[in-house]
This record gives sequence, C-alpha cells and structure tokens, in this order.
Amino acid sequence: MGLDMPSDLTVMYTDVIAEHRVWLKQFGEQRSKEWGDLLENNSEAAVCEAMTRRLLSDQNIDVRPYEDLSQGGPDFLCAKGGKTFYVEVTCITMDVATKKTTLPPSYSKKGNTQFYRLLTKHILGELCRKTPQCAGLDLPCIVAVTTLHTQAGVLCFKKSACEDILTGTPQITMDINVQKGRAEGDPYQTTALSDSAFLRFSKRADGIVEYARNPISAILLCAFGQCAYGANPPRVKGALHPNPINPLDRTLLPAIEFCRLISGFEETDHLKFEWI
Repeated sequence: MGLDMPSDLTVMYTDVIAEHRVWLKQFGEQRSKEWGDLLENNSEAAVCEAMTRRLLSDQNIDVRPYEDLSQGGPDFLCAKGGKTFYVEVTCITMDVATKKTTLPPSYSKKGNTQFYRLLTKHILGELCRKTPQCAGLDLPCIVAVTTLHTQAGVLCFKKSACEDILTGTPQITMDINVQKGRAEGDPYQTTALSDSAFLRFSKRADGIVEYARNPISAILLCAFGQCAYGANPPRVKGALHPNPINPLDRTLLPAIEFCRLISGFEETDHLKFEWI
C-alpha cells in the first residue's frame, strides 16, 4: 500500500521536515515551536510550508520567516539580487482536493480515465481569504497555492488549468437567431469571470471588466504530492496579476513558467495568454 494518507507524511517527507527544523532554529525557539505545533495539528499545511521554503531556496533566494506570531501576515520575506518580495502559503488538503475534484489522492498508472472537476473556484476562495494578509504591504506578495494530493496537483495545476484561474471557467457559447429560433455560426469560448482570480465584471450599469484582488502580485501553483522521498522535482506553474499594486519581477524565479494575460484585452474583450 502506498503512503498517501496524512498520518504517513512524517515518513514521506522526513528530509524536508528535518531540513526545515534546522532552518527555523536560527530564527528562535518560538518559531520552531509554532511550526512543530502546526506539524502535529495540520501536518499537510506544515509540510507544504516547508516544501515552499525549499522551492524558494532552490532558486537561490534568501528566505526568512516574516509572519508576526501574534498578528499574522505573509509567511516569508524573500530577497534576491537586491530585490525583495513576500510569499504567503496556503494548502489545499488531500481530503478537500478529493472532495472538490472526485480524484483519489494516489496516482494510477492503469491509464483509466475518469471524470473530475478542476479546483478553479476553490482556488479563488483561497485567494479571497488570503488577500487581507497581502493588503497594505510595500512589496510584491505571492500566494503559493499548494497541495500534497498527487492527482489534483498533476491535473488541476497544469497549464490549461492555470489559464482558467486567470480567466475563470470557460463556457461554450453560440449565437442564437431569435427570429429563426436556432443557433447560427460556430461555437466559441466565453467566460463570465465568475471564478477568475484577478478579473471581474463591474456591478455598475456599464459592466466593464475591472481588476480584483490586486494586493496579490502573483500565484504559484505548487504540486508537492509527487515529491515524497525526493523522487521528483515539484510541478510548479505561476500566474501574474495583470495590474497588481506591487508588480513582481518574475525573473527572480527563473525556473518557473508564468502565465499572464496579453495587454489590450480591456479594449478588445478577447483574453489571450502568453507563458514567460
């Protein structure tokens, strides 16, 4: 039987847990104790925090704890090449990912296809919850959305799913000739922006597209489920806010691909992407 349940995490992620404990000690016993308590009470969140710190360190980024133990705030303050930014980590647990997607946590090599749902709407909820922690900051802030659910990480954090997070869930649309009572022309994709991370339709009468959650500079989608025993590097994709309060220099994370909306969509109403 594979080690896929939270009770096995301290075995699966022994190295990263030990490494994180050593890293935390230089910042005081209280921080070590707080993370140790998190590991005991919410092992998935603790492991995802440690994996995110390792991911950043592997990009030659100097990472330090930032969260105020009494008032909160982003988890990490990061520095590289004279530039600094914050990272806030949130974890989609295996139980939640299974419930939202209908996918089992373990990966099957049988090649069987099955119906599943994406995590687009749930990720939006996580971003809404984290926006206050990113508000009022003087530096860019990344929200790292993480999971240890192997299949959800592979299928819901892939490129097309990352694009959906920027636009919202796409819909198939056809034009209707009301006089003839039938559809005309070819079907095409549209979006209501209802679960878009950073865009929404204005509630005003004009209904123009406006920006949302701009204290968040970017998202990282971090699939850590297949990283047990260090067998594989994590699958990580990024998405940039099209108009953040504090823009992120994506070159600080050169090993990670970022998706962004091509400028001009405000005038054309056509959403197009580029990966950089």
